[in-house]
Amino acid sequence: MDSGLNHVVLVNNARRALEKGRFELIYQPIYSVGHREVDSLETLLRWRMEPGKLAAAQEFRGIFRDPSMSLSIRNFVLENTIRQAAAWQDDGHHFGRLSINTTAFDLCSGDLAGRLETMLELYRLSPDMIEIEVPENALYGPRAIEVGLAIEMLCYSGFSLALDNFGATYAGLSALRRYPFSRLKIDRSLIRNALTNSVDRAIIRHVIGLGHDLGITITASGVESEAQMEAALHLGVDSIQGYFVCFPKEAEMVPRVCHVLNLQGRSG
Repeated sequence: MDSGLNHVVLVNNARRALEKGRFELIYQPIYSVGHREVDSLETLLRWRMEPGKLAAAQEFRGIFRDPSMSLSIRNFVLENTIRQAAAWQDDGHHFGRLSINTTAFDLCSGDLAGRLETMLELYRLSPDMIEIEVPENALYGPRAIEVGLAIEMLCYSGFSLALDNFGATYAGLSALRRYPFSRLKIDRSLIRNALTNSVDRAIIRHVIGLGHDLGITITASGVESEAQMEAALHLGVDSIQGYFVCFPKEAEMVPRVCHVLNLQGRSG
């Protein structure tokens, strides 16, 4: 839905879906290779478009080009993620940080850090429980200066920062020098291509070495097969995320799934 009319229809449908509670959050574990346990969770947005069909964000990414809709979705994700984090903490569950995706619109809104701080104070949580994922392409778009200011404010407020989709544009290296990222998530396309492409393997190996020199945790994202996992481990990543490790799960299933993954790690 990229034409003008179809985009308007998509955004209107999304707005009605948000009002009717048809957007949902699920959570995917990020598994630490060294500690052999779940070290964080990523919040993922889904749209229940019809019974039995739960659409991933890439299927409706056009709605994020609408500033108002993007911010409405952002607020929904922030509020429900932090409420869920508080519920898990109250129940005695600890999964490390909760990672939240952002868009350039989210970062340029001017109130992201402040809104997060207000919500965390309401639920008595600390900023170090939240990791904000910054997409690589947001750093080089037309609003890159505003994005940079938002990153600095988030860092000042105590939030961890992850550079997401690294390698999708081969333009993220300079960002590691400018901004204090604590995690770098290698794009799934690089992980997939590393199986057959020696250039991509060399790029990943170089990035991992650079990241480790800078004290940055390196995560292989989108790992969907045993071959991809073995390649990522051989290259020296710190953590793995993807369907091969664990499919995203509803909130009520997360404690059990993480417990099983941690048991498998300790016994393996």
